[in-house]
This record gives sequence, structure tokens and C-alpha cells, in this order.
Amino acid sequence: MLFTRSRRARRVATCTALALSAGMVLAGTASADTPAPRPAAEKPAPAAEPLERVLPPYEGTARATGASNAGTAPRSDLDGDGRGDLVYRVGDKVYTSTTQKQGSEFSGFNEFAEDIIPLGDQDKNGSGPEVLTVSKFGAVTLYGDASPSYAYQRWSGAGWQIYNKIFSPGDISGDGRADVLARTPSGELWVYVSTGTYGAPFHARQKVGNGWGVYDHLIGLGDSDGDGRGDFLARTPSGALFYYGSTGSPYSVKARKQVGYGWQEFNQIVGIDDDNGNGVPDLLARGSDGTLWEYFGTGSGHFTARKQVGSKWGGAYQIGGAGNVPAHGKEGLLARDKAGSLYWYNTLGTGKLSPRDQLGETGEAAGATLYEVNSLDRDSVSDTLQIFQGGLYSMNAYLGSGWGSINLIAGPGDLNGDGTGDFVARDKSGVLWLYRSNYDGTALHARVRVGGGWNAYNAIVGSGDYTGDGRNDLVARDKSGVLWLYPGTGQAGSPFHARVRIGGGWNSYTKLAAPGDITGDGKGDLVAVNSGGELFRYSGTGEKGNAFKPRVSIGHGYQTYNSLYFAKLIGVPFIAVMPRTTSPEKCRVIEFH
Repeated sequence: MLFTRSRRARRVATCTALALSAGMVLAGTASADTPAPRPAAEKPAPAAEPLERVLPPYEGTARATGASNAGTAPRSDLDGDGRGDLVYRVGDKVYTSTTQKQGSEFSGFNEFAEDIIPLGDQDKNGSGPEVLTVSKFGAVTLYGDASPSYAYQRWSGAGWQIYNKIFSPGDISGDGRADVLARTPSGELWVYVSTGTYGAPFHARQKVGNGWGVYDHLIGLGDSDGDGRGDFLARTPSGALFYYGSTGSPYSVKARKQVGYGWQEFNQIVGIDDDNGNGVPDLLARGSDGTLWEYFGTGSGHFTARKQVGSKWGGAYQIGGAGNVPAHGKEGLLARDKAGSLYWYNTLGTGKLSPRDQLGETGEAAGATLYEVNSLDRDSVSDTLQIFQGGLYSMNAYLGSGWGSINLIAGPGDLNGDGTGDFVARDKSGVLWLYRSNYDGTALHARVRVGGGWNAYNAIVGSGDYTGDGRNDLVARDKSGVLWLYPGTGQAGSPFHARVRIGGGWNSYTKLAAPGDITGDGKGDLVAVNSGGELFRYSGTGEKGNAFKPRVSIGHGYQTYNSLYFAKLIGVPFIAVMPRTTSPEKCRVIEFH
């Protein structure tokens, strides 16, 4: 199985007469001597690497109690060898890594899968497991008879965007089929008991309880205590690991039991079921450097010391069955230098950036007013907006006029709970407005006034979730250097809660930006550049009162940019020089791959 970090072609148009991708629509009236738009150089794809894990010796034994039950049976056995395999997402594509090393790109999905939940053989036909996917818009799709390379769509439902985490503990109802648990941002936990039929694969949901928002990971484990029912683990942001056993009823769980500490070093933890054949489910855990570790179960949520079973797994944006809240919508950095040349930086999932690749010709983006926002359409790739002659354009559509009064755009992602990409814009009077897009990113709903006084901030950034509830948030720096967090509410009429003070002294940075999740844990991160040009990363913790970890240096030499512009341009840009000049001689469409 080959793993590649390529991304689908994405476009940004830069010119005084903006060229759109389909039909080459021009902003304003194009004169006869305006150069015809033409594709520029494609972004070189990173080298493909095989993603494999070292397999433990297979003991081939199983506990008598519940051994044939879905509580212990592999939920992700794609190649039929009785051992769990891995399904994972890279950008918009899904790949598999099997125990027989026959994995490949996983075909059959009809839209971008934000999260992936293996469910095992739900229909009991012996032809491969079923796999549940969750889209950014809250569509859940059941795929059946999955192999290492393909699965067949069986059912689809809607409205699941109300949850920030969906996972399967295995069978908790006692019918031999894996069930599904889902948590809301307010911390409610609900259970969907499986039916085994494709037309209606789940019974109506039932509430399990409240207070589950204290965990940043919910990990479906399988039957760890030998009672034939599925169990699960829960991790706090501070790294405490708790075990929840089954009561025999799908609508309740036993009191939690702490089984570990220090687990905050992992950005994704995955229930792999029984990997060594002793009848007890095991765990995989990915370190922040991309190293993959395995913990072998000993029963009742306890595990042996870890063993390294893989490396270079940082590029797997979301592993199927992982317990974290998945992130999407930003997958790289757009950069513009002093000459107006564009560059692209891939994120590595380890908190670091790849070497840059130049896109197009030198200087062709000089003078363009560009903004990079979370994905507005059906994929996971960030979108580029441009204001030209008072109009707002994306590469999919003309989005409207009257944008000459706007001096800042920030695109943190969905702000009203429907899964679509949204953004905020500040006008010259200091009023902040919410703009909600349609599902294809081709039109905007009527704007909503957020409030006035936002010109008190010299930086407003945001990309992803900083509070751990799965809702997208904003961060703003005032002129005294205090940084403030605006937690998202998920409601369009009032998209942010009252601000929370993060801390002072942030005016020591000349540049501040929000790249989204660059550490692979699903939490939003920040970066900042000091006067000496050193680039620092502030990793998100998922805790409102302590939103970011201490800074880590991840680069030098950024003083060479007189204005930096990240994959999020909002007044204080990152990695791109933005000379405020007009360059009428260039007009072209640039393809990003």
C-alpha cells in the first residue's frame, strides 16, 4: 500500500481582472490587451511512502466467553485474515493498510469522509466488514462488504453534524453487532443500537448520559473484560485515561476506572481490536512525531508496555476508529514573497511544515488581495478568496459586490452548525459580519451582524476548534497585546460566546496566524513570528481556560517577509509578502495539486 500526500487540484486566480476556473469569467470589463488566463505550474506532490506497521506474533487463542461476539471480533478486518486492519484519510482520499500489506486507495466513497468508523460484519454475510463514514455536512453513510480497496454504499442518513464525536465500542446490546455512540458539543452521549439491516441500520437513538464533554478522546475498544459486550476508553486533555465497561444494557455504562496517565503525548488513539490473538482488544497510539505505538490488552482496560510498530504516520490526517475529534478544511500554507510569487507548504501532521514549492511564475500574484479560508465546498481543501474592484470571488463563483468596505476576512469554518464553511468579515467601521456559504461554496446566505468594535483588534485569526467542543472559534489580539478567545456557539444569530482572556504579551510578535490543525490531533493551533524572524507554534489543548501549550520553535528566517500570510489571511497574514500595489499586466489561473 502506498501513502501519498498529494492533494486535488485547487485553484487561485490572481490578476487585476480575476479569472475564474469554469468559463474564465472576468471581474470587471476585460480590455482587449488583457492577457488570456492560462494554467500555471502544478504543485509537485510529496514523495509517496508506504505506511505499514510491524505485526505482533499471533497467538491464535481466544477467550471462551464472548469470543464469537462482536465485542471481540475485528471491526476492520478487510482482508479476511481475522486481524484488524487500518483505514485512514489523507486529505480527501481514504487508504487502507492491511496485515497482509495489500492495502491501497479505498474506493467507493461518494464524498469527503471527515471521520471513519469500522463496524465489523453487520449483516453477518461473511463478505467483509461494514464501515460508517461521516461527512463535513453531517451525512453518515454505511458501506458494506469492505475489502482492502473497495466498499459498496448501503445506506445514508443526515443530520449527524449535531455530534462532535461518533465512535463504536463494539457490541453493547448483545446481538453480535457493533453499535454506535455519539457525543454532542454540550456533552450528551447517545447510543444507536444496530439492526443488521441496510434499509434502517440503527434503532432510534437513546440517551446514555451527560457530562462527556470533559474528554478529548473517546475510543471504541471492544470487549476487554470478557463479558461479551463492547467497552470503551476516554481520555482527558491532561492525559488521564479511563475505562468504561458495559453493564449489559446499551443505555448505560459502569462507573469509570482510571487505567493510565500521561497519554496526552498521543494525538490519535485507535482501538484495533485483538491484534495478537489472545482474545483481548489492543490499542494503537500515534505520537506527535508520527511514530505508531501498540499497547496489548491484558483485560478490563489494562495494557502492557508499549512497542513501536510504525513510523511516518503523521500524514494520516484521520485514522479510522481514532478517538479524537477530527479536523478538516486546511491542508497547507499559501505563501507570497516580496516579488509576488506564490508558494505552497504542506503540513506534515507533526507540527512542522514541508519545504515550499513555487506555484506558477515569479511575481504573478503581486498586488492581489487574497484571503485563504476553510473549505467552503464539499471537499477538505481550503479555498482562496479575492476582492477585486469591490467584488468577492472564489474559484467556484462570483460571490457578490460591495466588498470594497471590507478590510479583513477570517474563515474559521462552520459557525452555524450545518457543516458548511463560513467566514467572518470586518468592515472599515469595525463591524464584524458572518457570511454563511451554501454546500458548494458558490453562493452566500444573507449576512448576519456579529457586532461592532472589532477594530480594537490588530489581529483576528481562527481556523478550527480551540475549546475541545468541536465548534470553530476565533482568536483576537488587542492593541495592548492581550490575546482573547471567542468560543463558537454553533448558532448563526449569535456565533460567539463572551470572550475569554488567553494572556498578555502577544504584541511581542510581529505576525500571528491560525493554520488550523498542524499537529494531527484535531485541535486548532496558532503560529507567531517574533521580530527576529523566528516562527513559533502554539499547539491547541482543547481547553477553554488554557487554550494553548507553551510555544515551540519550528522555523527561522521569517523576517525576510515584510508581511506574512498563512493559509488564513485576516489582516495579520502569514508566510506571504503582500505589497499593496496594482499590477495590471498579469492575469492567470494557478493550479494547486
